[in-house]
Amino acid sequence: LLVAALAIIAAWLVWNYYTQSPWTRDGKVRAEQVSITPQVSGSILQLNVRDNQLVKAGDVLFRIDDTPYRIAALNAEAQLAKAKAEMAKAQAEQTKAASDARRRRRLSPEAISAEDLESVNTALNSATTTLAAAKAVVGVAQASLEHAQWQLDQTAVKSPVDGWVTNLTTRVGDYASAGHPVFALVDSNSFYVIGYFEETKLRHIRAGDP
Repeated sequence: LLVAALAIIAAWLVWNYYTQSPWTRDGKVRAEQVSITPQVSGSILQLNVRDNQLVKAGDVLFRIDDTPYRIAALNAEAQLAKAKAEMAKAQAEQTKAASDARRRRRLSPEAISAEDLESVNTALNSATTTLAAAKAVVGVAQASLEHAQWQLDQTAVKSPVDGWVTNLTTRVGDYASAGHPVFALVDSNSFYVIGYFEETKLRHIRAGDP
């Protein structure tokens, strides 16, 4: 009787495990892939990784030929310097025009004609407009320099996440195009498991269950 009772209990436990308990053989481990896409185009001069290598966020994966971007940055610096010189010249002219206008406005109507007074006011307005335009040109030149420096920085392509290099077929000398992925990383912090359970067993699953 004891053996029979134990057999019945064992059979019930096995039946309950296979028919009621939430378990599955249908599960998959997944992870997120991050595409490594350069922001600028050019020939790859240096490749610092190999396929399946583990890299850390911030590591330089490869470098693009920065020659045209260094030239562009130097040109932008020159344009900014020129624009600042023009602005300084416009500032000096505006200061002189303002001084002339103030001096003539102090004169009595008998000492200066209305035509001369109008001329100095017109000259001041023109100088002020020229100065405003020069300041705008400086702003444009500054923005162009910042963009050129940003492009130069982008020639060093860095890893955005910790992960493993995958699908690496790139070689030194290959041409990398802006906006087109060169290879991918498997994000090491993104692994998760998907399990497919029978609908009749879902009622037994609770948050936090192993």
